[in-house]
Amino acid sequence: MRTFSQYVRVAVFAAVATGGAVFLALNGWPQPDHVREFAGLVFAAIVLATVAAAPAGADDRGTMTPSFVGDLCALILFGGNAALGLAAIGIVARAIAFPDRLIPLRRTVVSCGGILIATEAAWLAYSAIGGLVDASAWPMQAAPIAGAVGVYAFVKIAVAEAIAPVVNDEPFNRSWMAAIPRCAPTYFVAAGIAAGLVEIVNRGAWQLLPAAAIPLFCAQRAYAAALARAAADDRRRQVIDSLNQGMAVLDGAGCVTVWNDALERLLECPRERAVGCTLASAVPALAQTPLPRAIDEARTSRSARSLSPLPLSSPTRARVLEVTILPAAGGATLLWLDITERALAEQALKRAEERLTLAAEGAQDGLWEWDFRTQAFYASGRWKAMLGLPAAAGAGKADQWLSRVHAEDVAAFKEALDAHLSGATDHLEHEHRIRHEDGTYRRFLCRGVAARGAANQKPVRIAGSLTDTTERVAAKEQLRTEFRDPLTGLCNRADFVERLGRRLADVKRQRVGDSFAALYLDLDRFKVVNDSLGHLVGDELLTAVARRLESCLRQGDALARLGGDEFAILLNAIGDPQQANAIAFRIQKVFADPFSIAGREVFTSASIGIAFGQSHYDNPEEIMRDADTAMYHAKSRGKARHELFDADMHARTRDRLGLENDLRQAINNNDFEVHYQPIVLLASRMCVGFESLIRWTRNGEPVSPATFVPMAEELGLIESLGTWVLQQACHAFAEWQRQYPDSGLDYITVNVSGRQLMQHSFLHLVEQTVHAAKLQPRDLRLEITETALMDSPTSAAKLLSELRDFGVKIYLDDFGTGYSSLSHLHKFPVDALKIDRSFVRSLDLGSDRPAIVESILALARTLNTSVVAEGIESDSQARELVRLGCTHAQGYLFARPLSSAAAEQVIAAHQPLGPKAEAVASPRAFDRTARIAV
Repeated sequence: MRTFSQYVRVAVFAAVATGGAVFLALNGWPQPDHVREFAGLVFAAIVLATVAAAPAGADDRGTMTPSFVGDLCALILFGGNAALGLAAIGIVARAIAFPDRLIPLRRTVVSCGGILIATEAAWLAYSAIGGLVDASAWPMQAAPIAGAVGVYAFVKIAVAEAIAPVVNDEPFNRSWMAAIPRCAPTYFVAAGIAAGLVEIVNRGAWQLLPAAAIPLFCAQRAYAAALARAAADDRRRQVIDSLNQGMAVLDGAGCVTVWNDALERLLECPRERAVGCTLASAVPALAQTPLPRAIDEARTSRSARSLSPLPLSSPTRARVLEVTILPAAGGATLLWLDITERALAEQALKRAEERLTLAAEGAQDGLWEWDFRTQAFYASGRWKAMLGLPAAAGAGKADQWLSRVHAEDVAAFKEALDAHLSGATDHLEHEHRIRHEDGTYRRFLCRGVAARGAANQKPVRIAGSLTDTTERVAAKEQLRTEFRDPLTGLCNRADFVERLGRRLADVKRQRVGDSFAALYLDLDRFKVVNDSLGHLVGDELLTAVARRLESCLRQGDALARLGGDEFAILLNAIGDPQQANAIAFRIQKVFADPFSIAGREVFTSASIGIAFGQSHYDNPEEIMRDADTAMYHAKSRGKARHELFDADMHARTRDRLGLENDLRQAINNNDFEVHYQPIVLLASRMCVGFESLIRWTRNGEPVSPATFVPMAEELGLIESLGTWVLQQACHAFAEWQRQYPDSGLDYITVNVSGRQLMQHSFLHLVEQTVHAAKLQPRDLRLEITETALMDSPTSAAKLLSELRDFGVKIYLDDFGTGYSSLSHLHKFPVDALKIDRSFVRSLDLGSDRPAIVESILALARTLNTSVVAEGIESDSQARELVRLGCTHAQGYLFARPLSSAAAEQVIAAHQPLGPKAEAVASPRAFDRTARIAV
């Protein structure tokens, strides 16, 4: 509504503009004799622009406005400049009367520019067609007027429908020319009115104006009403087309009268095809749906109806629609909504709910959810049934759970819950007792995961499961009781490993800051106690050891007997490795005192391996493995000590395992060689025999016999390995004797281990091998260490006698380095003593050193045995041995161990070995009987 100030401004402007028009007309513009007519047109233009103005937006649609009548009258009567001036006055008057229409400014500028451009174009067309002739020259004057009106209408509509949208950042109207036939007729009607007014002016028939004013006023009002209705229809159409919902309006016959853009896209049916047709004709697929019947029912009952879902297939895709039918007088309005995504989501949600419901009903665990915002607590039927409540899922308060938790478990449960809600743990997992409806407490394992809102916000809810562990815990406790070590009362290996696993899991979850350690203990010389004092004493010793070990434990530590004489200790929390060392020393200290068993004192000690629990371990068995490895290192380094596990131990153990595997494979495939070291007469340095030595090359690298021979003994492989060496050596020596009968070779020596001597069939094996090689028994010497003989001296002496009876000679190897009793030594049937290289090496160290070698030689003469010195590396050693009366020797001075081919070359050459130094010998240094004895 316009205010009083607006009326005043319009009146002032009208007065000024009219006065200005009079002033201009009196001064000769546009025509000095038409002052009254020109002033009247200016005043009329202001009135038409303000009082009889068209509705807002008429110019934007290219619609003819009442001011066009005045502009055309000015153009016919006074020419183009007067028409432009009158159009400009009308624009200013509208701006003063309707300031709200100036917004947005760009749209206003385009609209005003379109009026001025159209007026100028109309004047140009009017002039070009001949409108400059006398205005009263009818009917010839009709053609220029018609041309001017046509050009004006075209330009005005083109600017409004085609140019204005582009300038105003709106989509270009590709069908703008369709507005010309719709809007142009009104311009020609207005042109007729303007022509009539011009005729009244030209003829001075002013008395006709009052008679024409009333029809013109009524026509203007009717036209304004029509424009308002058109504007309302246009706005309604724009609103309808802008809806996201599809909209269709049906008349009484069921034909479409409204079909908006959204419905075009939704049903893929253009408006032109739908309007005026029935729904079934426009979209044939709808005829097969319940929609036609629903429309009829809604119109009959005059009540709104909703049809959902309405599946509909189109050439491009399948949709699910929701149609709301609103009955109206004589027809119906249909609102269409695409609910395809919602339907799919609802279907997926429904399936998920069905799966979850089915899973919840079939699961043995109870499901729960706790909403912290509303404090609502949901529990599944299974959850309630486990507590003895009615098995119906539903929501309630969390108190129905928390109030049932055992008082002793509440604090720990809340601590675990708070730790998870604060983000300290990835999930909630806690076992606690909950009161059953029958009054008893049952044990449950609670698991859950919290759902959080935005980043760094507190959790909004938590959901999880409840598992009844009562039976399992009871069975576990019973199992733990039943399978405790019956002798010591300690936990067994399985229980200890489980505790160790739980402690490792705590470290991995970083719930406990301190580290922990596992100690693996093995009693030293326990087998001796069992074998000498009996198993009953051994059992009493194990029980006493368990009690002493318990005295070394701290609060929270665990002790277990793993089996036999092996124990394990879990140090539950240690601040640094020194604490584990201190406890190991404490154990060694309590073992220092003797154990009083069956009225006698028994001493024992322990070898201890220590492995520290760290997060890189995957399971407790790996910790036990490493502690066991460290224990074996402690035992190999002298026993009664402890060792800390490190990575090098594991690497050495792994290398040893690889070496053991390769050794087994090599023995199966006989991947060895026998080398032969010559044994010479010191006087002549001629080779009279060979010592057979085994050699092994692994992956291209030689392995020392000092490494793999003890390993073969430990693994129980030495028997087969020794048998193979014996057979190879005998066959090689027999072949050399046949090929070189004049070589002077007297014997071949083969080393025999203590485990081979324990074979019941060893004598038979030697006999069989000698006969198979067609060798004389006297040509074979078996080298045996004195330590091997003393392991079982009685049975060894018997076996050696049997071998001597067969004809084989016996050499006592490494004499003086082992432990033997002279009272036993004279009982062994030994043919020669071999002086160890350590004694031979001492010959170069001083004048008092040869006394040991001389004593051995004296002992050999007393026992009536020969002597062979090993490890001769210098000529001075050889001369000294000759001086002392030693007749036979072997060593690098003469030759290193040779391959079979190289040894055969030595035999074939039949030359002295070693440097050609003169042998310095006493009169007894060489005699034939000594050579033959050897």
